[in-house]
Formats: sequence, C-alpha cells, structure tokens
Amino acid sequence: MLGFLKDRQRRRLKARPFPNEWLTIIKKHVAFFSKLSADDQAELLDHIQVFLAEKNFEGCGGLRITDEIRVTIAAQACLLLLHRKTDYFPRLLTILVYPSVYSVQEQRPITAEIWEEGKSFRSGETARTMGSMVLAWDAVKSGAADPADAKNVVLHEFAHQLDYENLAADGALALETREQQRSWQNVMRTEFASLRAAGDTGIPTLLDTYGATNPAEFFAVSVEAFFERPAALRSSNPRLYSELEGYFRQSPIEFSAERSIRGE
Repeated sequence: MLGFLKDRQRRRLKARPFPNEWLTIIKKHVAFFSKLSADDQAELLDHIQVFLAEKNFEGCGGLRITDEIRVTIAAQACLLLLHRKTDYFPRLLTILVYPSVYSVQEQRPITAEIWEEGKSFRSGETARTMGSMVLAWDAVKSGAADPADAKNVVLHEFAHQLDYENLAADGALALETREQQRSWQNVMRTEFASLRAAGDTGIPTLLDTYGATNPAEFFAVSVEAFFERPAALRSSNPRLYSELEGYFRQSPIEFSAERSIRGE
C-alpha cells in the first residue's frame, strides 16, 4: 500500500510543469544538459521534480541553501537514474552542503599497529549508515561546469548511494540476474586489481588511483570516468565500460563533452 501511494505521489510530481527558474539554473550551470536528447532532458526534469520533493537540504558553515544549489545537485545526481526503474536513492534523506572543502578529524594507519589522528580535507562524503551526504558547493559547481575532466563529486557520492541499495558498500550492485552479477563481479575484480597494480607501479591510468582504495571507491571512480570520459574509458577499459553501459542503460559517448575537446 505504501509503495502504491509513493508511486502515485511521484507521478503527480512528474506531471507538474517544470519551474522555468529551475530550468534556467540547469541551462546555466549544468553543461551536459544541452547535449542530452530531448527525451532524456524531459526524463531528467521529471526525476529532478521527485528528487527535490523527497530530499532535505541543509546548509553548513554559514551557507544558505538556494534553488541554485538544490537544482544543480539534483540535475547531476539524476543523470544516474535515466532509463532505469529507480527508487531515488532510498537510503539518502539529507544532503548537507558546505561552501567549500571542509575538514574532518580522522585516524590514518601508519603501520599495522600504529595510527595517527589528524585533519583531512574533503569535498564530499557519504556512508551506508549515515542516511546523509556531505558536499562542498564549490566542488559541485566546478563538476557541473566541466563535464569532461573525469572528476565530479556529485556523481562520485551518488554512485556510492547506488552501491548501498543492496545494503552493502562493496561495489557489487543489486543486479537483475545471477549471470549479470557474475559478469559484473568478474570484470570489476579484474579491473580493480589492474588499477591497484597501476597505483603501485606508477603507471598512468585514466581512472583516478583513489579507486584502488577498495571496491566501493573503485566503482565510484569508474562512474565518474564513465560519464565524463566515456570515449577514453571505452578505449582503455572496454570491459569495464560495457558493464557500466549495461547497468546504466546509457551510452554517455552520445552526449559527452569529449567531442568538443577533440573538435568533433
């Protein structure tokens, strides 16, 4: 019954006219939007209506939440939802936004027995048990403005939320069939090992070597590359690209800013 009521409310939200002021924000700040097909633009706007109705935003560090902040974040997050049945990042309730990078106290291993405590500066974070996400607004803006640098804090952190939908944080998504799960696990395991080897030897790689931290970070880094450098990823890591293309049911090469960079 609750699922029926939720679906009905979401249909009502999608049926509303999309606010012109929100569309102006998207066209001004979210560079990939103009490159989407008309159908994908319409679907994205529908998802944004639902996302903004269901998620709570809170400003931190003196930042006042505005429609520009909410809509710019929502547009990037909802790119991950196109063409798929979605429950809109169900484990995420609140998005906390700082003006810029923020510091946290954390413990870091020096050796197996020795740890040190100190400050770490971050542009975003989320966790399976948090129910929330933290983002730095300056990083959000730069990621939206440059869709081809393979760095996007919104895509990265919301990729983690997709990972959490099966109640784990391991880069193993909730896929429809066992065959899909086996293929995903085999490719991800191999690609993760390759990235760790590249990080250890200093071999240049398209993927950010932060992805070698663990399988969850590998998935998030791969999502950034898939949407921001799809042609390069397909060339350098074709099996990884194929798995992501199958999961997201998208081919970002069709709207990638890489074309503009190469002069196509």
